[in-house]
Amino acid sequence: MAREPSRTSKPRVADPRQGWITVALVLVAAVLFGAFALPRLGPRGLEGEPAPDFALPVIHGGEPNARVRLSEQRGKPVLLDFWASWCRPCRDQARVIEAVRARYPDVVVLGVNVSDRPSDARQYLERERPSWIVVEDVDGAVNTQYGVETLPTLVAVDASGEVFTVRRRFVPERELAAILEEMGK
Repeated sequence: MAREPSRTSKPRVADPRQGWITVALVLVAAVLFGAFALPRLGPRGLEGEPAPDFALPVIHGGEPNARVRLSEQRGKPVLLDFWASWCRPCRDQARVIEAVRARYPDVVVLGVNVSDRPSDARQYLERERPSWIVVEDVDGAVNTQYGVETLPTLVAVDASGEVFTVRRRFVPERELAAILEEMGK
């Protein structure tokens, strides 16, 4: 049997303040989640941390069949350029690096080829002939260590071997020069 509504009870009227309080609580929760939880879910922040070491095979600009170890560059500033031949912004980034490198010859530039067919990478390198050593991240382990999710990604490592900054996008010439200047060349 259905119950009949009481004739003495008043109909419920929503309090408009309750809606605003709910909206405010949701916004506060979203801000807190974005500030504290999201950074822990994404790739680890590398700035100020020791640069993860690697030893990768040279595919351009060095001894054939040699491997380059990042830790052997300690004492010099290093710019890691994560790229692929199919990536148009990566090709543009290479031209910027070439221009800036002329002004900062003490900076070691290491190109790290990722997510590319070896034949495509070699063909690109033969055609463009960058003036720095290029290595190949064969199994993607270095790519993962550095949290590379987009190309190009530039990682500046200072002379002490710590990550100075990471840029997960194309970096214009002026900005790259400022990074190298601030890092102390």
